[in-house]
Parts: sequence; structure tokens; C-alpha cells
Amino acid sequence: MARKYFSLLERDPATGTWSPQFGDFDRNVVVEEGQSMRDSAMFVRGTKLKIIATGSKAADITAAVAALNNVTE
Repeated sequence: MARKYFSLLERDPATGTWSPQFGDFDRNVVVEEGQSMRDSAMFVRGTKLKIIATGSKAADITAAVAALNNVTE
């Protein structure tokens, strides 16, 4: 099995769509980045964050985000 890659996703409160913001092979690094985003003055209230685990290829991440957004090709 391929090594897990963790992506921090942000859900736009206006559109309800998820988008990747940060990623790393170490989940703790991704958790810290999420906390840093929450603590930022630029963080929009009502924005949701989520961590997902996928393979490290861009196609893996894109497919996972598309599934969360209910996008079909």
C-alpha cells in the first residue's frame, strides 16, 4: 500500500465546496496548519476544515475532493 498523504481541506461557507489548502505525509503537521489557519485573523467565521487521507498523487487528492463535492465527470 502507498504511503498515506494527509490533506487539509477548507469548505467555503458561501458555496459549500471543499478545496485543498495544505498537505503533508505527517498528520500532526497538517493538524498544526489547521490550527494556525483557525487562529489567523484572515479566517472566515463559519468556514469548516477537514483532514482526509489519500495517496500522494495529485489525481488521488483531486478525486477525493471531487467525491466530497459530489462532482462527477
